[in-house]
Amino acid sequence: MTLTLDHPLICVHDLEAARATYQSLGFAMKPPGMHPWGTSTALVIFRRQLLELVSIGDASLLDGYVAGNFRFGRHIQTHLAEREGVPLTALCSDDADSDAALLAARGAQCEGRIAFGRDVVHRDGTPDRTATTLQIFTRPGLDRLAMFACQQHRRDLIEFPEWMDHPNGAIGCASATILAAPGDQPAVRDWLTILHGGDAVQDTDWGFSVDTGGGMWRVTDRDSAAALFGPLPDDLAPDGAPSVVSLDIVTRDIALVTPYLEAGQFAYLQIGDTYVLTQTGRLGGVLLTLQQAG
Repeated sequence: MTLTLDHPLICVHDLEAARATYQSLGFAMKPPGMHPWGTSTALVIFRRQLLELVSIGDASLLDGYVAGNFRFGRHIQTHLAEREGVPLTALCSDDADSDAALLAARGAQCEGRIAFGRDVVHRDGTPDRTATTLQIFTRPGLDRLAMFACQQHRRDLIEFPEWMDHPNGAIGCASATILAAPGDQPAVRDWLTILHGGDAVQDTDWGFSVDTGGGMWRVTDRDSAAALFGPLPDDLAPDGAPSVVSLDIVTRDIALVTPYLEAGQFAYLQIGDTYVLTQTGRLGGVLLTLQQAG
C-alpha cells in the first residue's frame, strides 16, 4: 500500500481571496480550475503532494460523479456551510483500486470509485489529457475525517518544475494535525490504523502520531496542542468535531519566509525553528506552520 499524506482540502468561501493570501505567503499557485463535480480549486504543487484550496464553483454540478452514497461536491458544500476548514483529505496512491480492496478487507467503508480527467495542451500545442482515479473512504462519526485514495496516472502533466519552485522555499508537507477531544481519540486512532497500519502509530507527550511514509498525522486535543502551536485561537474548529486543523509545510530555508510574513502583516508565533501562523480567518479555517527542513 502507498496512501501517504497527499493533501487535506482547505475549503473556503472566497477562493480568489484565499488564493491571494497564499500567494502573498510566497507560494507559487496555479491558476484556478474546476472539478467536474462543481467545486473550484487552486493548487500549490509539491512532489507527490499538494496544498489545495477548494470552494463552490458551479452549484449545478454538485450532484455529479456519485460514489455510492457519497457526492464529492455536496460533501464540500455541506461542511463549508458549517465553517471553513478541512472536511476531506487526499492520500497519495500508486494503485487506488488495489488500495481500496486492501482497506475494505481491513474494515474500511469504501463508498466507491471516481475517475476523471481534464484536457491540457502542451507548450508545443500538442493536446493531452490528465487521468485521476479516486476511491472514497468514510468513517461514521468522523465526518470531517473522510479520506480518498488519489492516484494521478499522469504526474508529468501536473508536476511541472516551474510550478514547484516556490519563492518561500516550500518543498512539501511534513505533517497535518488532527484536533480531537480525548473521548474521540480512540475512534480516530482506529481509523488511522485501518488506513496506515498499526505499526505506523506512535504515542507522544501531546497525543499520538501516524507515519504514512510520506508525511505524518499528528493527533492532539485542545489543551495538549499548545506544545505544538502555542495557545489555539478560539475560532479554530469551534464545533469540536475531530478534524484537520493545521498543515505543516517544510521550507528549504526558513529565512525565505520571513519577508513574506512581514510584508503581509501575518500574525505568527515562533516555536523553535517553526513559524506558526495563527490567523485562521485568513488561512481558510486552519493553522499553517512553516518549518526549516532538517
